[in-house]
Amino acid sequence: MRTAMMLVAAAAALGACKWTEFDDLSGQTWVSSTEKPGVRSADYGVAIQRGKLTSPSGGALVVIGANQPTYSQLDYSAQGDAKLDSTIVDLGTQGIGNLDAQPIVLADPTGDNAALIANGGGSSILVLIGTIGTTAPETINLFVTPTTVDAATYVQPPNRPDNNQPQPARPLIASGDIVTLAYVTPQPNPQPVCKLVDGTTAIKPQALGAWRNGMYDEVLAWGANGKLYRYPSSVSTGCVGSMAFTASHDTGFSPGKGSQILPVDANHVLLQGHHDVQSADDAALLQVYDATTLLPVGGSVSLPKLRTAAILAAGSDRYVIAGYPTEIVDGKTAGQVKLFKVSGTGIESSPSATLNDAQPEDNQSFGRAVAAMPFNGTPVIAVAADNEIFMYFQAKLTSGAMLYNETRQGR
Repeated sequence: MRTAMMLVAAAAALGACKWTEFDDLSGQTWVSSTEKPGVRSADYGVAIQRGKLTSPSGGALVVIGANQPTYSQLDYSAQGDAKLDSTIVDLGTQGIGNLDAQPIVLADPTGDNAALIANGGGSSILVLIGTIGTTAPETINLFVTPTTVDAATYVQPPNRPDNNQPQPARPLIASGDIVTLAYVTPQPNPQPVCKLVDGTTAIKPQALGAWRNGMYDEVLAWGANGKLYRYPSSVSTGCVGSMAFTASHDTGFSPGKGSQILPVDANHVLLQGHHDVQSADDAALLQVYDATTLLPVGGSVSLPKLRTAAILAAGSDRYVIAGYPTEIVDGKTAGQVKLFKVSGTGIESSPSATLNDAQPEDNQSFGRAVAAMPFNGTPVIAVAADNEIFMYFQAKLTSGAMLYNETRQGR
């Protein structure tokens, strides 16, 4: 396949991924393309996440595969060569038979761990937390009702309710009407849960986020009713019955599953909203909000077909990597990624860069998952397509300025 920034041919081998450059600037290409390596999943790359918080040499990308689901990692050398890490988790052995269309895989904001959160075969919520290639992931079964996974975020919770011991950052999961925390094993018994309500009505969160207030994170929740709420940090440790919000604002947009609340800076978040995958409605929203007041900041972007997003740090600037996997490119439903500059003053209305395959194919799903992966000390753009991962080792803005220069060693 060819990307909009280069021409590249990709070939895959068991346990290792290789590509051959054949453009006129061989050795100077900006993008690598890695096809599905030796994993059993027939649908590779339905979700991706950075594998390391920082990476002074090389990088790592966690990749989730569906249809015989797997949890694996691509390891990138300092020169940009990719290989499949030998540690591959067969999710079927963990009780996961099927994954959601947009599986939730989170990066621990304080370390190298990634957390996959999914239904554990019908009877529980399964949380896999770990660093691929070093140890087997921590396996947590949360026996709560219901067992759907509607949203999740990492939070810094207060002390455990059963022994009052401090806790590291852990995933908080929304399931139907309730939220519950994946504590360090063993889980408290009974498992603490809390119902988030607006008056007497459950809000059914479709996206969760965190806002640090003092030692702990307060919880941001975007309800199915379109309202953005903030709840005290104590919801992470459970509550008796339900918990009332401390602030709210009606966004005017009812988010579906797979929507997100992403941190922009200490006091601002970006809402990424779209309707459910099953919906024929392609409406979408990108909007910065003040986490202290829950009021919108600046204008919004409402380009349709948005499905996922991630925040990229480029020096002191921040960009949202926004995935539009069913965008029409040259008459093909191939998918596209757009970068918008974001800050505490809002989101810019026009994209700062647009990425897509230069030889688009129908159902390519370019942009169905995105991530910012630390590589040789610099966050770089990672994009998932149908059974293919694109890594942008250098990127330029539409203005002609460099977003970041060549990051591979020896180039």
